[in-house]
This record gives sequence, structure tokens and C-alpha cells, in this order.
Amino acid sequence: MKKDYGLFLVAWQLILLILLAATTKWHDFHLLALPLLISSLLLAGWAVKVMRLGHFNIRPTIKSGALLITHGPYRYIRHPMYASLLLAGLGLLLITFSWLRLVIFFALWLVLYGKLRIEEKLLADHFPDYASYRKHTRMLFPWW
Repeated sequence: MKKDYGLFLVAWQLILLILLAATTKWHDFHLLALPLLISSLLLAGWAVKVMRLGHFNIRPTIKSGALLITHGPYRYIRHPMYASLLLAGLGLLLITFSWLRLVIFFALWLVLYGKLRIEEKLLADHFPDYASYRKHTRMLFPWW
């Protein structure tokens, strides 16, 4: 995939997350959102710790010297950072539901899914063991 397309998806990911956060009416905080937001932070923190902060990359590319991480949350799911963003987005949506915000969340899901598909191909092309790893893990959540 072209580098520009990956940057385009990253830009849209950030725009959509900012839109969700900026349009959240925090004074209407819904308790059902709390477990989603907390699990999002815990999952993201766990993933960053396991992959080491210097190797973190928000673009759908493979960094030079990259290693295939298969422990920590990556033992169960291949894309814990995307799962974390979806959990956070869903939590924000629950705090202040509107049909427009649902469309924004769905657009975020599409953008993340686009990035995920690019990464899946790049990882499969770069790491010979990725096909085997892929058979034993789920994409975003242990049930999906």
C-alpha cells in the first residue's frame, strides 16, 4: 500500500476520535461507559508495554528491525491497539448517544478496519510465521 494512503487513514482516525471526544457531554456520564473506557486504557497500556514504546507505530507500516510480538495481549488478539480504540469510541458513544455520533463511530470502525487489513497483508508478507500466528489468534477481540 502507498505510504500516503496509510497517512490518510491515520489522519481520519484522529479526526474521528477527536470528533467523538469533543462532542461528548461529559456531565451526562453513563456508568455503562466506564468499563469500556477503563478496559480500553488497560488494553492499550498493556499492548504498549509489551511492544516497548519505541516500537509503537500508528501508521500501517512495518518499521525497520520490527519483531513479531506474540505475547501479552498479542497472545490472544492480533490488534489490541485497534481494539482499544474501538472500546474507547464505544464508551464515548454510550455517554452521549446520537445518530450522528453513531455514524462517526461506524466511520472510525471502517477506518480502523482499513488500517488493519493493510497491516495484516504487510505482516503476512514480512513475517514467515504470521500465517501460523494468525490461525491461533483472533483479530480484535477474543470472540472475533
